[in-house]
Amino acid sequence: MEGHDDLDYLSSWGLSRLISVQMALRAAIELDVFNNIANSGPKAQLSAAEIVSKIPTTNPSAAAALDRILRMLSANALLTASLRPCPNGEMRQESVYGLTDETRCLLTDKGGNSTAPMTVFLSEKEVVDSFYMLKDAVLEPGCTPFEKANGASFFDYTSKKPELSQLFNEAMATSTKVFFDKVLKTYAGFEEVKELLDVGGGFGTSIKKIVSTYPHIHGVNFDLPHVISDAPKYPDVEHVAGNMFESVPNAQAILLKRILHDWDDDRCMKLLRNCCKALPDNGKVIVVEFVIPEELGNNADSLNSTASDYLMMVWLPGAKERTMAEFDDLAKIAGFAETKFFPIGQGIYVMEFYKRATR
Repeated sequence: MEGHDDLDYLSSWGLSRLISVQMALRAAIELDVFNNIANSGPKAQLSAAEIVSKIPTTNPSAAAALDRILRMLSANALLTASLRPCPNGEMRQESVYGLTDETRCLLTDKGGNSTAPMTVFLSEKEVVDSFYMLKDAVLEPGCTPFEKANGASFFDYTSKKPELSQLFNEAMATSTKVFFDKVLKTYAGFEEVKELLDVGGGFGTSIKKIVSTYPHIHGVNFDLPHVISDAPKYPDVEHVAGNMFESVPNAQAILLKRILHDWDDDRCMKLLRNCCKALPDNGKVIVVEFVIPEELGNNADSLNSTASDYLMMVWLPGAKERTMAEFDDLAKIAGFAETKFFPIGQGIYVMEFYKRATR
């Protein structure tokens, strides 16, 4: 241990326990711990026994086991903790636990803004198994860890596992809603748009939100036929089926929200060229993605963008997050004359790719 302080080693051991925190969060979500605390009042603190009384269990040791989970979460600043006298008159004290700002985000009744589905999804067995193959992405050409661990590509596998697919869709819908709400509050570029095509828009949730915020926009939701066939009808939103790698309907502006990160550079180039062809000379593509900083730091932009890039590498072949320079290169090679970048926060950017230069 020469050259290192003992505290360095103790701190390093903490890194090996990170998965324990994730699994403790999962258990607390599955046991409905956070909702039970929240339902007891805005500043409530409950003991493990009080929480267990709201959980269907016959285990006489349930409160003791739960208390050990809760105090570990508290030690990691994910719950508040304090002591109070035991209610049965004993001399000893008991621990009571409350929510922090972070665990309030895990409440499952927050109008679709809960991060609980993503926390549970990332701790599913199939997802965790894929991380065991991470080294093979370095050692083996063309290896995608999820596919190696589970014997099928990510989307093929989840299409045959309805529960996992539903959990993934819930996780994606939640994350999309959270950051896209921020986009609508921060980015003013929709104001000048009269017609907007959302490419890969799924069931049309985002384009519906845009036209609700900007009623002057005619919104078109574009996705594969099997997706469009299940899409709900919305006022002022037109659903159109097709394949974005074959062609894209003409529109004044095109939205690509968290689409490019799913594909390698060649597929992105093909899609962007199709978009460029579909635009008028004064048209633009509006891209919403994480952007990896050229110079990394211990900050939200670096942490969120690199974490997302890491997951892309694990799940999908060729998928990745990109730097500002890489997005600029993609746009220019695809035929766009000018790019503009607007930081939204937490690593998310809105980018505008213009068919013709604006200056």
